[in-house]
Amino acid sequence: WHSSGKGTMAALEFVETLRLLASNDNTSRNAAEHRFSDAREQQPVSTVAALFQVLSDQQLEEVVRKQAAVLLRQCLGKVRQDKSTWSQLGDQAHIECKAKVLQLLEGEGNPSVRKQVRDIVQSLGNQLIDIAKKERPQNIQAWPELLPALLRIVMDGSRDASLRADAIWTVKELLTSVWQVMVANHEQTLLVLRSCLADQNVAVKTNAAGMLCELIDNVDSKKDRDVFAVLVADLCAALEAIAENSDNTYIDTLLQAMEPGGNTVEFYKDALGSELLPRLARIAGSHVQNDTRRLALEVIISLGEEKPKTLAKLPAYIEQTLDISVKFLLELEDDLAEWANQDDDEADDEEQYKFGKEVVDRLCRQMDKVERFPFVFDKLKPVMTTFLQSSDWKQVIAGVTIAAQTVEYVDEEETILQMAGAVLGVLQSSNPRIRHVAWTAVAQLAQDHSDMVTGEHLAGQLLPLFFAGIDDSYTRVSFRSMEAFFIYGQEVEREVLEPFVPGMMEKLGLKLQTGDRTQQCKAITYVAVLAGQMKDDFANYYSSLMPMLKQIIQAIHRDPDQRSLLGKAFECVSLLARAVGSDGFRADAEGIMQAMVQAASMPNLPSNDPVKEYMMQAAQRICWTMHADFLPFLPPILPGILEKLTLAPKEFNEHSRNEVDDDEEVNLTIVQGEDGKVKVMIMSTSEIEDLQNAVECVHTFIEELGKLYAPFVAQTAQALLPVFEFDMQERIRDLAFETWAELCNAAREGQQTDIVAQLVHEFLNRILPKLAESDDLEAMATRADGVAACIRNAGPDILTAQQLTEIAQIALTLIGNSFKRQEEEAQKGKDDDADEDEDDDSEEVALRHGCCQVINSLMVHNKDTFTVQALPLCMPLVQQLIQPTIPALNRRLAMHLACGMLEHLGTHVTPHWPQFLPQMLQDILNPVTEARQAACSAAGMAAKNPAFAPFAVEASNKLMQVVSESRSRAKKKSEKPAQACADAALTAIASILEHHQPTVAALQTQMWSVWLQGLPCQEDETEGKQNHETLLQLTLKEHRDVVGDGGANMPHVLAVLVDVCNSDMSSEETSKGIGKLVVKLGGAYLEQLAQKLSQKQQKKLVRIVKEANAEAAV
Repeated sequence: WHSSGKGTMAALEFVETLRLLASNDNTSRNAAEHRFSDAREQQPVSTVAALFQVLSDQQLEEVVRKQAAVLLRQCLGKVRQDKSTWSQLGDQAHIECKAKVLQLLEGEGNPSVRKQVRDIVQSLGNQLIDIAKKERPQNIQAWPELLPALLRIVMDGSRDASLRADAIWTVKELLTSVWQVMVANHEQTLLVLRSCLADQNVAVKTNAAGMLCELIDNVDSKKDRDVFAVLVADLCAALEAIAENSDNTYIDTLLQAMEPGGNTVEFYKDALGSELLPRLARIAGSHVQNDTRRLALEVIISLGEEKPKTLAKLPAYIEQTLDISVKFLLELEDDLAEWANQDDDEADDEEQYKFGKEVVDRLCRQMDKVERFPFVFDKLKPVMTTFLQSSDWKQVIAGVTIAAQTVEYVDEEETILQMAGAVLGVLQSSNPRIRHVAWTAVAQLAQDHSDMVTGEHLAGQLLPLFFAGIDDSYTRVSFRSMEAFFIYGQEVEREVLEPFVPGMMEKLGLKLQTGDRTQQCKAITYVAVLAGQMKDDFANYYSSLMPMLKQIIQAIHRDPDQRSLLGKAFECVSLLARAVGSDGFRADAEGIMQAMVQAASMPNLPSNDPVKEYMMQAAQRICWTMHADFLPFLPPILPGILEKLTLAPKEFNEHSRNEVDDDEEVNLTIVQGEDGKVKVMIMSTSEIEDLQNAVECVHTFIEELGKLYAPFVAQTAQALLPVFEFDMQERIRDLAFETWAELCNAAREGQQTDIVAQLVHEFLNRILPKLAESDDLEAMATRADGVAACIRNAGPDILTAQQLTEIAQIALTLIGNSFKRQEEEAQKGKDDDADEDEDDDSEEVALRHGCCQVINSLMVHNKDTFTVQALPLCMPLVQQLIQPTIPALNRRLAMHLACGMLEHLGTHVTPHWPQFLPQMLQDILNPVTEARQAACSAAGMAAKNPAFAPFAVEASNKLMQVVSESRSRAKKKSEKPAQACADAALTAIASILEHHQPTVAALQTQMWSVWLQGLPCQEDETEGKQNHETLLQLTLKEHRDVVGDGGANMPHVLAVLVDVCNSDMSSEETSKGIGKLVVKLGGAYLEQLAQKLSQKQQKKLVRIVKEANAEAAV
């Protein structure tokens, strides 16, 4: 084992150990691993020396030398960790190791072994070298011989070209650590790069081009990057030459290196349209290798994603990208029989088509961000129209695909309906591939524009095709039709769907009885969608379906290959339970819950087992259904769910890497430990999903059971605490905070004031210090939202005056710091000549909004204390930001704070009105929708105060203008914010009419008319519930201005109430009240009014009457 030569047998044994480490014999390899591990631990110096000796012996077989290189790289790793092999070598050995690896690199004649050696050099260098960003040293202090040695090899034209290529590759890999040195020596760097980019050897040329790309990605100053801009033409020439080489490995390597890293577009800016894009477009359009074409198109589309505004200014960019993408879409296989015999999950991907489809979507998304999608769509429309009318099936598929990929960004209702009609026209094509892609497009339409494509008229045409699609002669098309219904069916109103349900259920029942598990899986999901939409009207199918589902569950509950079907069966059962209610499901509840617990607790389940997700979602639905009756099932199911809350990322190392399956998707994140060291953490996607599902499930249980959950508060709180530190995805931490807030609410409802106080103080003690000290903006915003939710749910008498003041001060300080950072970034952008408006400050906005929520939450239950302690602290910020000269995004923060004061402080804030209210009322007509909506909301809240009288007339006129103008706009997705403003304006109008009728007497007839005709509310659910409850109450009181003379307005009133009943725009109490109202109206009068309703509304009215009568009977 010693390098000193003591004993030839020791050296031979060492070589034999390396040989066994590379063998396929597990027993021998394991024994060799133990021997080497012991030697590395007990004799680190000798072991490293022996590895160097083996690597130096070019007479040994290649496999042994490569094994030695791998082990040497490991031994020279983790250089900053205590007790690592490197740390035990000593300073002199460190010097010798660095010199030796450079000698090995330069002297190695075997290219395969040399690649291993160059990896050792870059790995060791990147670990040892640590240069501050602002430093520009002439050389590397930690390894001064490194760059001179590598660059000497690179520039020596007499040396083997592959050696020179490896040397420049090594420099490229070191650039993350040494770019400052390359910038400091920019003249030499330029000389090296220009020489190598023009080199005749393709490997040298390729690695030099990659080195320039890597350098530009790492240099953080525009000024420093500009020094190398003179090489852009050389790089583009090299790109063209490398693409012509017969070995596509080189061009593929370069294209991967050229994928933008943040600075790319700005660096190429002057040559994008003239030099770079034309070459990339030629490669993507006509290179002989499809993989290469995709890589080139990936670079093109990624450039646009990095700087969409810059690329949008180049018309050729959009046109070339679309031309190439459409060409990709047409590259489909001709063998229909082979296609039909594959299923979608296992089908061989048609990579060109698939990528072309992806790029169309990505281009639309990036251009939509900079308001250039209309230009993209104008270029695609004639292509789409021509293709959809073509007799070439490939062109039809491309046309339908273009429609599906672009419709998300289309705004005009007329155009969307035309696209839907075109897709509808090919759903009955004789070509199964066309039908297949058309069903995909239907699903996309439903996902992007459900309100438009699930309307009565279009649904009347589509639902018969869905019905026929269940039995499509091609199984693959049948399944795609059913999958499309899984999305479309969830959006269709039950009155429209109802006539088709019996026929659909007849077909689905046959599929459930086939014994074909795949058919059963699709059919069960289809049934689940129908049950979810039809709700209690689906109860008639319970008696026939439930035994069938229980039989399937019994048959497959131990079959590891049918876990997806088992999960879907549980999902369907839970939806059936929702349909029949607690009483109807009670007899089956215990058996189903036991089956779910058993299924989820089977041993040796894979981490991505689908049953776990379905089981938790089913448990939530059953809890919603059974309410208090669910309580007995909680003790057996809750421990398993809480156990999932212990899932957490692990530090990424050799052990954790080996625990992850090769085909498992993982997530990585970088965190800084308490010791200041940076760690890479890893967690599988399936574990993250399990954690999220578990938190969601617990949240539902607490929310639904309320005070009944009190016995489980302590164990749940303890289980939730680790999730507070979950850094992988903020939405999970946010959900954990919301769940904690629900615990506070449950304890408060259960009159457990001490427990509430403990929960709140535990939360604040853990979260406030991190909120105040962290520099992770996204995490800070999440914590702020959590603090707000916890305080809001805590109730009164929990916070002391001092605590309230401290929390308000923390929030205000964070807001102030956020604005300072924003100003600094704006100044930095000016200094760097960055593209304006392309920096995303959404994290800062989210943080400020979260802090605003914290302040507002303090007002909810602490009106008096807040007015004395915190209001004086907040008013200067409100007064400063409310001014019309302040940018709308910043003014919105002041408006949210002011709205909170108006809502929660009432007359306590009236003395401060002059500081903000007059300006907010001016903003009722602000062209910026966020400011306009906040102003409308403020008017509605302030109107409850008698002091609002002087403002009432002027505000009313403006509010009526908002409603009239908004409701007259064309129906577009982009108009939804404007409609939300109108919803808020309706609330304000109703509030003024209620509280200031004498003041607005001259306007009241007009105001009532505008209010009534503006209903129903369209976007804001909170405003909708409030306005529709007001409409119901005024109708019950037969308010003259509402019902009209002789009931003239009643058809419109009834239509509004029918539309909103049992929707998100109506509370449960309002919906029940609507039922009582229609029963009260009486048969003859109701029939007279119903004649003026649409067919869909008439069907819904019948159901409302039926449910109301049933409720009355109970």
